[in-house]
Amino acid sequence: MATQYMNTNLEIKPNVPRTNESDSAQTVFSIDDLLIAIFLRLPIKALIQLKRVSKQWHRVITNPGFSIQRNPIPKPAAGLFLQSVHYLARLRIEYVPFTGLESRKLKFIKYPLGIKILHSCNGLLLCSSFRGRDINRKYYVHNPTTNKFVLLPKLELGGGICGMSLAFDPINSPHYKVICIRSESSITGCQLEVYSSETGYWRNHGPTPQVHVSFENGVYWNGAIHWTSDRNRNDSLYFNVDNQLFGTMPIPPIGWEQSVNRYYLGESCGHLHYFNVSLRFKVYQMRRDYSEWFVKYEVDLSPLEMAYPSIKRNGGLCPIMVPLGFSILCLVRGEKEEGSFLVVQIPGKAVRYNLVCGTFDMLCEFAGVNSPRSLRYSGNDGFQYVETLRCV
Repeated sequence: MATQYMNTNLEIKPNVPRTNESDSAQTVFSIDDLLIAIFLRLPIKALIQLKRVSKQWHRVITNPGFSIQRNPIPKPAAGLFLQSVHYLARLRIEYVPFTGLESRKLKFIKYPLGIKILHSCNGLLLCSSFRGRDINRKYYVHNPTTNKFVLLPKLELGGGICGMSLAFDPINSPHYKVICIRSESSITGCQLEVYSSETGYWRNHGPTPQVHVSFENGVYWNGAIHWTSDRNRNDSLYFNVDNQLFGTMPIPPIGWEQSVNRYYLGESCGHLHYFNVSLRFKVYQMRRDYSEWFVKYEVDLSPLEMAYPSIKRNGGLCPIMVPLGFSILCLVRGEKEEGSFLVVQIPGKAVRYNLVCGTFDMLCEFAGVNSPRSLRYSGNDGFQYVETLRCV
């Protein structure tokens, strides 16, 4: 029995390469699985460098399935891009990291007056050349993580552009879309154009409903771009980019109010939020079926006012009509509930206010602020940055 066992072993030739195609494919897949298991444990900076090692590594890292495995749920923003017009009529873009001291600059292409950010969505930025007529302006989709960008095909305009937004959900699709609202005439109203990264061209989707909404400030959430009104508290609109249908949102309990102190509509980690900015306010969250807004947080910024007296404004005879000495740049949901916060701009500084425990700490100081009571950025000047390996 022992001799027969040894003879059987001698017939095996482990050093001879296998030529079976299915075995070769299985070997390749097993190597990919091993690489994925290793790459999932590495920071995104290392992955960007490792893409250059070989074609196989590049293929594994840039595969949309790998990105989904790495981030199976929406990831919180890592920082905030802020932009304002410099006194020389140039755009100033500043990056505020939420953790660490990481710096980021948008220098993927040069223009004399700078690049303007129009919209941010799950790690991608929609940008344009600054100034100039709409017909001559160039539009780009840029990934600040990989520093890659693509120039969008020229849009044949029949009128001016009212607003452009980016729709990108990496969990559901590796492709993105750009939604453009252009004014055709006072009679026909606005037209909706959609660019698809999958097809590489623009497509007209006909007129938009006749509502007074601000198309410049679109918010992507739940597969749709959402707009609210700066005129009529009853007007809202959204466009679902997949089924190509328009709809309206229910009116929040406080209405779509365009007051002296503005409102905030924004998305974070798959949640849509709305609130009117004041010292004390409620943050409302929309249910995914659009059935209602419900109260998610109650905010009291009075302690912030005591810690930073510069945000106080002299109300005179009518303090209700005096704008506040601060603005809300964004709301960020954390991976854990206790990590959710507001980014509050006060004169010369950005402060992080924790939405759960009500504590606050300073994120950064803005350089070159001349007036001790001036606010450099408006509520629409903040664009969240989320890390992504998506190829544009």
